[in-house]
Amino acid sequence: MVETQFISAEHYSERQKRSAQRILDSLDRGEARLQDHYTQVRNYKRASCRKVIHVRIPNPGGEPFAFSVFMRDVSSSGAGFIYPGPIPNEKILIGIPIPGRDDTWFEGVIARRKEFMQEGFWDYGVRFTGRLT
Repeated sequence: MVETQFISAEHYSERQKRSAQRILDSLDRGEARLQDHYTQVRNYKRASCRKVIHVRIPNPGGEPFAFSVFMRDVSSSGAGFIYPGPIPNEKILIGIPIPGRDDTWFEGVIARRKEFMQEGFWDYGVRFTGRLT
């Protein structure tokens, strides 16, 4: 993998934070319009969930790349999030904060990537392949 720097949601610029909220709002509206269709084709119920989650990307020979992102939805089979840039890896670890407990970590693979060109963000869908905690 090429040496890459990733930025955490807590360190986004004000412009990036506004863009993130616009994108999340837009994705929620699109999801609401297509809810009947998605309900029929999805195997697991998906819940809208806006929170900051943790991402780790394996880095052979070194510490994993660790950063946080804005999650947009979650189901028992995966999660969706947005990030201001491309994530070249397929394998990824997702840590979902649980109030009063340690994060729950999942292994996963990126199953969907969609770029929002005007906003500089990408929408990612991760399919969970295993639970670590």
